[in-house]
Amino acid sequence: MAPRVVVLISGTGSNLQALIDAIAAGSLKAEIPLVISNRSKVFGLERAEKAGIPTKVLALKPYTTAGKSRIQYDADLAQLIVAAKPDL
Repeated sequence: MAPRVVVLISGTGSNLQALIDAIAAGSLKAEIPLVISNRSKVFGLERAEKAGIPTKVLALKPYTTAGKSRIQYDADLAQLIVAAKPDL
């Protein structure tokens, strides 16, 4: 069974693309069950969607606007990651 790797992005997703390409080429035995971004309009999300990888966006600004702490944001982010059952 290949290890499951959740990938966090905030921009173009060039490292994500390298992982996608290595998995497709067979040089990396892994599965990407989820890509999470802190920004909704980034090219990395398009890369993930094109590869058929589910995506989630969890932006920090709505937390700070609502008076929530960074700790709460990090806890919610951790829940998203854990729900994908990653190995890495």
